[in-house]
Amino acid sequence: MKWLLRTLFCRGAVLPLGSQRVRAGSKTETRWVNNLIKSALFISAIILTACSKQINVTIPPASQQVVVDGSIENNVPPIILLTKSQPFFGNTNLNDLSSYFVHGAKVTIKASDGTQSDLPEFCLQDLNLSTSQTETLLSALGYTSIDSANALNVCAYTVPDIITYYLTGSCSFMGKEKLSYTLNIVTPPLYSGHDSIHLTSTTTIPTAVGIDSLAIRPDPNAAYADSFSAIYTYITVPDTFGNFIRYKTKINNQPYYAPPGGSVYDDRQFVGLSLSLPLEPGQSPDAKLDINTLLYFHKGDTVTLKWSNIDGNTYNFFNTLENDGGSSPFSSPVKIQTNVNNGLGVFAGYGTKYYTIVVPK
Repeated sequence: MKWLLRTLFCRGAVLPLGSQRVRAGSKTETRWVNNLIKSALFISAIILTACSKQINVTIPPASQQVVVDGSIENNVPPIILLTKSQPFFGNTNLNDLSSYFVHGAKVTIKASDGTQSDLPEFCLQDLNLSTSQTETLLSALGYTSIDSANALNVCAYTVPDIITYYLTGSCSFMGKEKLSYTLNIVTPPLYSGHDSIHLTSTTTIPTAVGIDSLAIRPDPNAAYADSFSAIYTYITVPDTFGNFIRYKTKINNQPYYAPPGGSVYDDRQFVGLSLSLPLEPGQSPDAKLDINTLLYFHKGDTVTLKWSNIDGNTYNFFNTLENDGGSSPFSSPVKIQTNVNNGLGVFAGYGTKYYTIVVPK
């Protein structure tokens, strides 16, 4: 191969061809070089194919764990969903998603001011709610349902008077700013003959700082300016480190969705600054994204911004979850940082403020 490279790149040299002598740069040389390259590629392909070896990797099955999807927000009761983890290459039964919920757990929550509450389990189909109430509850849990009669039977652990909360806005135990909350969970064993599973988690509801204002700006692309506008958030970042934000948006009657570009931010580069930043619309996980309109809202939309201060552990969970590389085969593996002891998932505290703006037509 070294001889081949020297021969090809030595201009003015005399190249061997059988018993003939060929002058470099001639037509004969060109044909000779082309044939030589083809022969070298053919031989290389044979060598590489002959040296290949099939390797079969057996991935050991992963044991199931309890996954916590829990939250508590200022002036909102705690909502805890418990599910079972599934193997990465396992099969998911889309016809019976309700089978993945963990039932029969004993869940309690205690605040740093000494108040506490048991959180019994409620399943949607057992509540005898009206269609509008069902849609409201599903939306609060982050689910959508075109036909509430066929809605997924979501099961959650929450306060005993949860229906009163959705009817009146008040109940026996709701989140308060500047308090920490400890979650204590004991679930039945996931495998026959095993012990029950004890999980704990602690979170904090920070002070809800909020934003300064929202403003509408036109789409700078003339092709979309008649249909879309941008919403900008004006923010004054506190002059101390350790502030973390998560936000979602609600468009018209949709649920609150996180933006696909990431929903959490920290303040390390913006301490004490006043900023104006474009608001990225939240999207359903199965929505088709259009790069041309990703940062814009339809004219006529009513947009509600849910702006939440969160603690560092909650930030770490969502930051690692949203930056795991998605479905790209070239991404590096990322370990999701959980704040749940003896399980997976997150128990998140939110100090939240809400803002609504109508995009003019």
